[in-house]
Amino acid sequence: MTKPTSVRRILAGIRVVDLTQFVAGPYSSRMLADLGADVVRIEPPARSPMEGHPRTEGSPSLNLGKKSISLDIKHAGGLEVARRLIDRADVLLENYRPGVLPRLGIGYEDVSRTNPGIVYASISGFGQDTSYSHRRAFGATAQAEAGWIWVQQMAQGGQTPFTVGVSLADMLAGMHAFSAILAALYDRVNTGRGQRIDISLMDSQLALLSEVSSEPLRGQSDRAWQPFRHGLQEAKDGYISVNIGVAHNWCRIAAAFGHADLPMPADPREASQLISKWVSAHSVEEAALLLEKAGAPYGVVKSMYEALAHPYFAERGMIVEVPDPIDHTAQFVRSPLFFSEASSAPMGGPPLAGQHTRDVLADLGYDADRIEELLRMGVASHQALE
Repeated sequence: MTKPTSVRRILAGIRVVDLTQFVAGPYSSRMLADLGADVVRIEPPARSPMEGHPRTEGSPSLNLGKKSISLDIKHAGGLEVARRLIDRADVLLENYRPGVLPRLGIGYEDVSRTNPGIVYASISGFGQDTSYSHRRAFGATAQAEAGWIWVQQMAQGGQTPFTVGVSLADMLAGMHAFSAILAALYDRVNTGRGQRIDISLMDSQLALLSEVSSEPLRGQSDRAWQPFRHGLQEAKDGYISVNIGVAHNWCRIAAAFGHADLPMPADPREASQLISKWVSAHSVEEAALLLEKAGAPYGVVKSMYEALAHPYFAERGMIVEVPDPIDHTAQFVRSPLFFSEASSAPMGGPPLAGQHTRDVLADLGYDADRIEELLRMGVASHQALE
């Protein structure tokens, strides 16, 4: 797709109050910011001027294009500021333990009385009102209890379960929250009202397994059941993934290695073994070239470092350089959402914690004296760019 020349942002004018931490929530609000939403992160103020955590909490990659205000929402003065922000917001996104924000007076029932149009999205481990809601949870919790770790173990054929190298349940929950927020904003156009969104890590992880859950749901024994798995073939100097998929792909794969007349074995394991034998006689580069010429599907196994240097991502513009308040400039992975008539590139770099405190307070109507008072009391803190 031709890259858009427009700098228009689809969510321009949408105000988001971001009360999230860790991975799922910040990832979701980063996606909103990429589409042009005005995202303001509320995070605790520094305990002292020398505390030494200048960046906003969490991975810089999850906070691109956001504003940051450092605010103690457990203090009456800080809570008042938060209420002002929320009362004029389109979206509130939070991932506190269920019950925490209602106890502070900023639960959905509280804020929707003064802002009936607000879309109030909550991300938690086990949902807002279940018998498990009290449990603290991270992505690893859902990956363990919703079956993901077991599925990976079965796919590998190993005897010992193992964890994956990325917080998948968190990222999924963040994407689901993003999708639900967009749907609720669209629904508000028709109804004039916002609504509550309840996203859980457990539900998000299980939903990913919808395809492979069909056999267990039909009663198949866990001893007999095996999830679908594409094999990896070992070449002389690395690994390559060759996926048969459908019968006509077998013809392309066999032809690539000089066996055009060989029919596809009925047993998928035998077919995979043949491909492994053919690939083992070649280097990764040689095997990839043969498969490429035959039009067969394949993927070379790359490290994260190698993947980031892939010519495809350079051509696509997936690695972008943005301003950084500490490193001056830094490279990040951009949004994978490409539009013909709008931009989704990062709106800016990751903020310092409290970088926008003064500006946000002034925009809310606080005069200079009150701003200085809030800062002096430790209710808010501000970090200026050097």
